[in-house]
Amino acid sequence: MIESPTDATGLLTQIARGVVALSEHSDRSGSTPPPYPPETQSALDQLVLWALRENRTPPAGVPDLVSWCTGRTLSQWAATGIGGIAEPTQRLVHEVAQTPTRACMEITGQAEFADRLFGTAVAELDAAGVARVRSFLQRNVVMSNTGHRDLINFDPRSTAVVKVVRHLYEPVPTRLISAGEIALCPTCRLPALSADLPEHGTIWCEAEVCPRDKPVTSSPRAADVLLLHRALRLFLALPGLVERSCLERLRDAGTPLSPRTPGTYIGRLDGTDGIVRFYDRTCATHLAGQVVRDQVTVAVLPATTLDYGFRRAFENFLPDDTEISLLSDEELVLRKTTKEKADAKR
Repeated sequence: MIESPTDATGLLTQIARGVVALSEHSDRSGSTPPPYPPETQSALDQLVLWALRENRTPPAGVPDLVSWCTGRTLSQWAATGIGGIAEPTQRLVHEVAQTPTRACMEITGQAEFADRLFGTAVAELDAAGVARVRSFLQRNVVMSNTGHRDLINFDPRSTAVVKVVRHLYEPVPTRLISAGEIALCPTCRLPALSADLPEHGTIWCEAEVCPRDKPVTSSPRAADVLLLHRALRLFLALPGLVERSCLERLRDAGTPLSPRTPGTYIGRLDGTDGIVRFYDRTCATHLAGQVVRDQVTVAVLPATTLDYGFRRAFENFLPDDTEISLLSDEELVLRKTTKEKADAKR
């Protein structure tokens, strides 16, 4: 018996989970033959039930469901009564790569899953060990599949780290392999699909927002490397780019942030100490919920993300009486260095 989702948001989440499950199913063989994963079939069943109750034409099957998820933005889903997330351009399936988008991954709670993956891996390490592992994962989206032997020769200090994190890496999915290689985006360093001629750039990368005209400069043989779990690529390695950049600029300016817990920092802003964490997200509505759960007071994102619509959606989805500052990396550096310089002149 099919049970109706409790609300429209729950239905969108089920659909997104079905999309992610289908992608993981296809990764093993490079195609998506039936039988489909239970999560995907359940998502289709729930959407068909909803459509019949609303007197709408339902998707004809899983391929049609994927077409719906490719063609509809989250705001278009919301307009039909599903999801309630008014993100105007985000979709569940990327049109070019035919893979779950960052927005889809955010909706399904993959950011929290990444936190759990990391936390479990470092549970028995001291603070210094945790920091080393976190830095390694942020800097190494791909790792040689002969990791131990290579590191003994080139980076012996990382050998112990590799033992801790090796289970977080996996063979390169078929969908990311072209001519036996995996292309890495020259901007974000995440997996990409290169143009017909790699020197002409990329047609897609997992960050989804990088320039497309930069030539691909790194395409390791897929058989020679392992790839970091996608949840960690998107929610640890990607925000790690803005995190490292900000920390370096603040340190160079003599106004560093103080580490608090893995991934969070203490910084004095506007006369008070704030708990700072760096993010890189596409869905402001889901970010608002996670920031509250993370118990931070300052959320920092890349400047390219924070347009007016993102800020407004973020603020609208914060609980009442919750004060959280949403800053771009540029705003954080400017605000902190300006404040420190003003204090120094007194």
